[in-house]
Amino acid sequence: MNKKIVKRLYNVVVILLLAGAVTWCFSHFVHGSNVEYTDDAQVCRHITPINTRVQGFIKEIRFTDFQHVKKGDTLVIIEDAEYRLQVAQAEAGLRGSKAGSSVVSATMTTTNTNVQTAAAGIEEARVDMQNAKQDFDRFAALMKKDAVTRQQYDNAYARYLAAKARYEQANSRKQSAASVKNVQTHQLGGSRAGESVAEAQLNLARLNLSYTVIVATCDGVMGKKDIHVGQLVQPGQMLARIVDDNDVWVVANYRETQMDGITIGKQVEFTADAIPGVVFRGKVEALSAAAGNAYSMIPVDNATGNFVKVEQRVPVRIALSKDNDAKQVALLRAGLNVETKVRIKE
Repeated sequence: MNKKIVKRLYNVVVILLLAGAVTWCFSHFVHGSNVEYTDDAQVCRHITPINTRVQGFIKEIRFTDFQHVKKGDTLVIIEDAEYRLQVAQAEAGLRGSKAGSSVVSATMTTTNTNVQTAAAGIEEARVDMQNAKQDFDRFAALMKKDAVTRQQYDNAYARYLAAKARYEQANSRKQSAASVKNVQTHQLGGSRAGESVAEAQLNLARLNLSYTVIVATCDGVMGKKDIHVGQLVQPGQMLARIVDDNDVWVVANYRETQMDGITIGKQVEFTADAIPGVVFRGKVEALSAAAGNAYSMIPVDNATGNFVKVEQRVPVRIALSKDNDAKQVALLRAGLNVETKVRIKE
């Protein structure tokens, strides 16, 4: 009797196990004709490298492995003594350029006054010359009539020549002052250009100084810290990575035979192995224009004709719906495996 009971219990257990196995296989491998299923899918987030823009020795590190940071938080400080000296040097250069411009500008003011004075002197000399010329012409006419003495004629002629010489001298002074003004104008232009260069150098020095403080570019979680205080870093060198909190999506790689019913906007449900019991919702956001192997570094070449057909997979981008629980979405870490079901029929 006891043997019969044990045998029946054994049979019941075996039947239950078989039923459970069949149920599990059915739920995982049989999904009906209204959905397309794949377990070749992963969670994606932006993983941003943090790079340095200037050379220097690391003075301070203000983050630890996998620490959550906010956008703008200071992560690394590079020794800045050299860059502060460059700023001071650029400031001195700018002050020197401005002082040079001021001197040239002041000299130009004096030269402008000289030009104006010379112009006024020319007008006065021109009037004197005209008066002397009229007197000379009158004495010349009278000389022909013997109405004046030779001495009076010669004196009038001498006054005319002297007035003419003064007029020519005034013209020469004006031309000389104008030439000096032109030279000073060019000097002032060069000085202003040097001032602009000095100002640009100062701005560059200040910019490089600001680069010695490296901050987080977004809210997120830092990766592994592979740097240490005192280490020499070069421009463009990656110091760390940060996983962005703000954007998360899924890339599902569907077989090419499944792509017929998958279009943009189709509703999607997916589950993550790391978050059991939670069903996330989303929709198809984009379809890749190429199969996954087309993006590989060494694509398959069949030039020899030795071809074995391998079913290709097409990446499908899935955006999460806004009605998902934000706390659960925060648990979707980059790289986690998920199982997706695209509803191809409503």
